[in-house]
Amino acid sequence: MSYKLKIKNGMLKLSCLYTVMTSLLLGGFGWALVSCSDDDSDAPLNFYSSVRLTAAGFIEADDAQFSEFKTILERSNYLSMLKTYGHYTVFAPTNEAIKQFLQENGLSSLDALTAEQCDTIARTHIVQDKAYFTTDMGGELAPVNMNDDYILMDSKSDADNDNALLIYVNTNSRIIQKDDSVTNGVVHVIDHVIKASNEFLSTFMEDNPNLTIFSEALRITGMADSLAKYDDLSYTVNPDSAWGGKGFKVPYGTANDGTASKQCNTWYPQKRLFKFTAFVETDSVYRAHNINNLDDLKAYAKQVYDESYPEDAGKYDDDFTDRRNPLNRFVSYHLINRMGPRDYWVHCKGDIYTQKFLFNIYDPEDYYETMAPHTLIRFCSNPGEEIYINRVGLKNKAEVRGVRVLKNDEGDGYNQSCKNGRYIYIDDILVYSREVRWNVLNRRIRIDGSCLSPDFMNGHARMEHMGKEEMMIGFKNGFLADFKMHNASTFIGCGNEQTGWRHYQGSGVCITGEKFDASVKLPPVPHDGTYEVRLGYSLGDDRGIAQVYLNNDPCGIPISFRNFDSNIGWEADTDDEEENQAIDKAMRNRGFMKAMDSYGSTSEPFRTYNNDVRRILTKQYLRADQDYWLRFRQILEGSTLYMSIDYIELCPKDVYDSPEGEDRH
Repeated sequence: MSYKLKIKNGMLKLSCLYTVMTSLLLGGFGWALVSCSDDDSDAPLNFYSSVRLTAAGFIEADDAQFSEFKTILERSNYLSMLKTYGHYTVFAPTNEAIKQFLQENGLSSLDALTAEQCDTIARTHIVQDKAYFTTDMGGELAPVNMNDDYILMDSKSDADNDNALLIYVNTNSRIIQKDDSVTNGVVHVIDHVIKASNEFLSTFMEDNPNLTIFSEALRITGMADSLAKYDDLSYTVNPDSAWGGKGFKVPYGTANDGTASKQCNTWYPQKRLFKFTAFVETDSVYRAHNINNLDDLKAYAKQVYDESYPEDAGKYDDDFTDRRNPLNRFVSYHLINRMGPRDYWVHCKGDIYTQKFLFNIYDPEDYYETMAPHTLIRFCSNPGEEIYINRVGLKNKAEVRGVRVLKNDEGDGYNQSCKNGRYIYIDDILVYSREVRWNVLNRRIRIDGSCLSPDFMNGHARMEHMGKEEMMIGFKNGFLADFKMHNASTFIGCGNEQTGWRHYQGSGVCITGEKFDASVKLPPVPHDGTYEVRLGYSLGDDRGIAQVYLNNDPCGIPISFRNFDSNIGWEADTDDEEENQAIDKAMRNRGFMKAMDSYGSTSEPFRTYNNDVRRILTKQYLRADQDYWLRFRQILEGSTLYMSIDYIELCPKDVYDSPEGEDRH
């Protein structure tokens, strides 16, 4: 079984009272029951003791166990930080763990470590701004350490100790003393240093003997070079404006005097990082399909992609670096230019998953563009323990099974995370076949706003701050991939997920500023054809009015995002289905649709709200090999008026004009 640490309201309060159920047994602690109080006057001094200590004090008080780690923290100047007020999670390696780390790296003592190496080790073992206890594993998403890497928690049964639960951090570091509550967070003691690889993803995968075929294909196609970047050195930001600093306020809303009535807490990412994820098959998966070497994989890829792209068949077989080469397409389709652990690719954890999706009629889903040019990949989850790629059907009634994304504890024990990315195992061969293009993805494609740029995930705007107080991650002009800001006053930010927000998946992309003017690149369509391009958004009197363009061609008259002049024709559903269909038809004649009935809540799906709508922006023939950009130009005066991109839909004519009609999901 695999777990993640659970975040409640963005931060686990330190006022939780614990009742210890079992005593120390063979070096491990048993599970504890938890109850929480908003009054922290009676907060526990320590989970297992009665000493009021900071995280730094906890480490300083036990030289016999932590003197080596304390020295690393002192040399990197993080020990003093752990003495301050805040919320930290510290994974503290023992002296034996540090000594083993030094031996493995051919170092005689701590003196052989550089200041930079000490800094990396310290940052790898600290999560800032949150206190995570193991008792809350299982419901939410992986936290990120100060080295900008994910902390993944797995559990295993100890067969030699009455199947006692063993908890591991990032595969190899076992927690031997857990949940020590300190005044500014929590400390977990671990028996191995958490590995922080400085390799890039392509060379990192070469170290795994179970990935020899894919790694060789990655190399000869040249795609390994595409994964060899990390830090955008041209990006700068005032530390006070960045996450971890004071932040800034983005005004929005309008009061009667025309001034802003609301302000949103906003931060920029500290750095702009390029990160990647590879969804990969092991050699054993290939062997199950009679693929035993690179030549076999070349032949397999040619068979699949000659059928999927018949116009290119046989033209580029000898140039593996050409993006139209079958092997290049095969490898590239496994790569996505953003980094996230397994559970970040589709909402399958937390309150949004459990409270908002109506599983009986629709899978939680998300779409991303892969690194194979003009290709799309679909993730879905139902039930939440399983995640599939390019699947058709609900639950166990799949028409197309798709490829299952393996859980963390189904791996081979190798660390899967490195400096600029991670790889995730899949259980079958992933291809952008003709069946995927013309069957699996011949559907209404609904892509959430937080999936429209890799910077939203790499900058931790997507999912990372789920449930935290209302806030937004902002992005500077020129440093947001797949978006353009056409004037200096335009601001774009991505709001964090909130169950109380009437936004699909709880988040939205905010565009604001004086006469804002911004463009977003649409995800690619899977095949040529006629599509409706739709925008999902919420109406409000604090919104603006924008002219919309597709590749600089106007999409009709300007669109109002305001309640009182939108001319939607919305009417509530009745008990008469024919009347409901007539209302839907009348709205479509005006260019509008109600929101979906598959998200919101069982009693009040979004379809029941008159200020959550879909606008049909245009209906036209789109090509699968062409980029399309939507542009939004504000036509009203005022710097606080804004619009939100909740989601975008690309719906093929086969779906919206089918004899049985498009479903309302």
